[in-house]
Amino acid sequence: MTPSIVFTVDTEPDDQWAPPLPDGTLPPFTFANTRGLGALRDFFRERGAPVTWMTSYSIARDPESARLLRGCARDGDEIAGHLHGWETPPFADVDRSARPFIGEYDAEMRMAKHRSLLAAHEDAFDARPVSYRAGRWGVDALELQHLAELGYTIDSSIPPGIDFRDRYGLHQAGPDFRAHLAAAPVPHRAGPLWEVPASIAPVGFLGRAIGMARVAARRDERSGAARALSGALAATGLQELIWVRPLKHPREKLVRATRALLRRGAPVINVMFHSSEAFAGTSPLSRTQEEVEHLHGDLDAILAAARAQGAVPRTLRDAVAEFAVSLPGGATPAA
Repeated sequence: MTPSIVFTVDTEPDDQWAPPLPDGTLPPFTFANTRGLGALRDFFRERGAPVTWMTSYSIARDPESARLLRGCARDGDEIAGHLHGWETPPFADVDRSARPFIGEYDAEMRMAKHRSLLAAHEDAFDARPVSYRAGRWGVDALELQHLAELGYTIDSSIPPGIDFRDRYGLHQAGPDFRAHLAAAPVPHRAGPLWEVPASIAPVGFLGRAIGMARVAARRDERSGAARALSGALAATGLQELIWVRPLKHPREKLVRATRALLRRGAPVINVMFHSSEAFAGTSPLSRTQEEVEHLHGDLDAILAAARAQGAVPRTLRDAVAEFAVSLPGGATPAA
């Protein structure tokens, strides 16, 4: 089996984390970043790397965004699903002023929002997505059940080792993924779905000591000692979690983590970022063109490091298919 490098781009409106307006409502959705998505498409085309566009409801319903993404699909990219509850009808009252985690809606509302997302995809792209990533990494057992019922075959909603409990939706704290950390994460079955984690590597002298990595990953507001230990380990180089995600860490660390995961046998390097980060002024991470160019440099460095160790650029759907057929009795996970 040849390992894959996958670029999964959360494709969504501008500045999704901007603060509420003075009247307490969320800002209206704007689409400057997807108007400029052609430049990002061309960047990947020039490097022979397909993209998996994790596409939200508003993007699928915006005619110009959908037109550009249809062209991407014709060129071999994958259009996948990405649900922001506050962005997707039917709307709850809280959607005007908050960005709830999916688990803060009741089961009926959750499924109704998913059906709206699928209808938008069918209208815009004449196809249903088979891959999915949850907005705000909001995934739980019910969400996986819903995804399977709706025909998805691949989920990519787990960033191993990361604890989001210091972030809130309406009232609920975010999910905790520390228990999912592994030296070389691989696609695995979650019921009828394939789960493909975001690529995060414990690196440093203790990089293989997963129990210690879980401690280092802790961002528990109840434990100052845990935070101090995490910082001390990172500062000494003994242990650090590196998320293979442009603009997240210094470039040399992104390269180091990519190499480490492939050396440890990871079959998929899953690189995520947001479409807004690739267009100046639409994300807090890339307010200037210089920062966008830095993102491009990070992507180039990650891709070069992966290719040097034999990884092949693929869509998420094709990467899982490559992995699945390498297993005893393996079968293609998606039509």
